[in-house]
Amino acid sequence: MRNVQELGIILLLCMQTALALMCRECKSYSHHKCVHEMGTCTAKDGESCLLVKLWIPPQNAYMPTDAYSRCQKNCTMDDYYYGDYIVMVKCCDDFDFCNDIIVPSEDYP
Repeated sequence: MRNVQELGIILLLCMQTALALMCRECKSYSHHKCVHEMGTCTAKDGESCLLVKLWIPPQNAYMPTDAYSRCQKNCTMDDYYYGDYIVMVKCCDDFDFCNDIIVPSEDYP
């Protein structure tokens, strides 16, 4: 009976891990690539995937000047101007790696 209980606990832990949201993690993106090694993080309770892109028009969100991505607690979406830059802050939890920098954003041309 004890083996069945242990197996049940292991299965529950595996299911929780399988259902966890995975996010891209890039501390700095420049010249169309992640400056440091691209990583992943697992979103904890209350977290989602964060993506921040910066660009100067006439460039667009598909070719950001700079960007970063990670797991983020209490993520808040926003768009604003920072000097000459347009800044897009996107939060998502729709699917694993939804914050990949190279994935097009339907919010911007």
